[in-house]
Amino acid sequence: MQLKYILSVLVCSLSLSSFSQEDEVIFSVNNEPTTTSEFLRVYNKNLSIVSDDSQKGIKNYLELYVNYKLKVKQAKDLGLDTVTAYKKELETYKRQLMEPYLKDDAFVSKLVKEAYERGLVEKKASHILVKLPQMVKDTMTAYEKIAEARAAILNGGAFDDIAKQYSDDESAKSNDGNLGYFSVFDMVYPFENAVYNAKKGEVSNIFKTRFGYHIVMLHDTRKALGELQASHIMIKTDSAESRDRIDAIYKELLSGTKSFEQIAKEESDDKFSGEKGGDLGRFGSGRMVKEFEEVVFSLKEEGAISKPFETQFGWHIVKLVKKYPVESFEKQENELTAKVKRGDRASIVSNSIVHKIKNNYEVTVNKKALEPFINGTWRTIELNDELLTVRDMSVSQLVLKDFLEDKEYAEFELEKFKNAQILEYYKAHLEETNPEYAAIYREYKEGLLLFELLQEKVWNKAKDTVAIKDFYDKNRIKYTEGEFNEIRGEVSNDYQNYLEKEWIKKLHSTYNVIVNEEVVLKLIEDKQ
Repeated sequence: MQLKYILSVLVCSLSLSSFSQEDEVIFSVNNEPTTTSEFLRVYNKNLSIVSDDSQKGIKNYLELYVNYKLKVKQAKDLGLDTVTAYKKELETYKRQLMEPYLKDDAFVSKLVKEAYERGLVEKKASHILVKLPQMVKDTMTAYEKIAEARAAILNGGAFDDIAKQYSDDESAKSNDGNLGYFSVFDMVYPFENAVYNAKKGEVSNIFKTRFGYHIVMLHDTRKALGELQASHIMIKTDSAESRDRIDAIYKELLSGTKSFEQIAKEESDDKFSGEKGGDLGRFGSGRMVKEFEEVVFSLKEEGAISKPFETQFGWHIVKLVKKYPVESFEKQENELTAKVKRGDRASIVSNSIVHKIKNNYEVTVNKKALEPFINGTWRTIELNDELLTVRDMSVSQLVLKDFLEDKEYAEFELEKFKNAQILEYYKAHLEETNPEYAAIYREYKEGLLLFELLQEKVWNKAKDTVAIKDFYDKNRIKYTEGEFNEIRGEVSNDYQNYLEKEWIKKLHSTYNVIVNEEVVLKLIEDKQ
């Protein structure tokens, strides 16, 4: 099919005036331009999947692409891009497509490296937790309670005594708030940050996690012990004979008459591990109670068996099965990266691009509009003023109110809010600033539009048995190798192609197509 070329040097020169020489307009449909870069991107991308060699040339593929754009133009003119179902599906795809563009690989690498370096050591710390109440208005009460606990320690109170008095962590009653040794990924990320940035013997500033407000005190830092695999035999301390039983088992182990695994199956009161020969799997420090951990990590050789010892759960004998020392960064990198992306660092990773771009965006804060948040009246007064701007985007006080929800206003919350608004601005203008994203999104958007239009113009009509039979009868001379029922699939396919060709003819008579022949010739020459 020949294109309806309307060659006009004047029109082309006007259309090209706003584009660089490297990205000239190759054609337009009703004055809507398609640039050379867009055409070449699609051409090069689809060249390998074009089965007909005759369509692989620049001119032939240009004809296909003009026809494609004509269909897109009609779909828009029919308002198919305003249909609710279309907009909903497009928005879902847009969110999915945008995800990789919101991540800064350099920032992710930094978090992975940080995780590795933190994993080289273990921290011993105590904490006090004040849980957040359900009612928003009581948030300040929780903050005042944790602040009172911190002040008591700074005024000379012992951390363990204050923990018993103030902490909402039930374990504080038995461990005085002491969490023992732990390492990277053992705690939620904000808590981990507070501990790894703390100075030994000092009380931290108040910080918040999803569990509530905390303060911590760092007691010690030691080299990471790595992980190990161990088995145990446990006898509950619920009778006077418990000590005698564990001693008898220990003697039997030393005699070698039965294996550790066999005795664990027969004697251990821990039935879950006992069924597996006492196997506890692989674990690191901080996963077991203190007394158990001290004994099992003190065993030097694989296969070594401890003497009987007691914990709150009963009497134990442990066997060291295998040691797993801390591996090199190269060996851990993939696993660490996966943990960073799926753990509670994920929310930071998913929007990490903001750390890279934030200095490129001017954020102006209206200090007067910020005052209600600083003085605490923002929950009780009417808010509707402009709070800040990100370039030309205005953000009202109400947006910050929704952002804070049950949180108290603080400087760090304002910084988080500003980052969130920078990210919103970046997302809203991503099509303008990222050509790759814009091209992929445009292709999907147009393809989704055409799907709806093809349904109406071709596919649904091609299902009409009467119409297909009529087409067969009118073109009977072409079909000499079978009756209609025998070759219906072939006839249906031909009828579909006929419908599309007739549709394209009508589109060319409806819309004004202008092709820049000079640009086309230049592309042909460059390809040769």
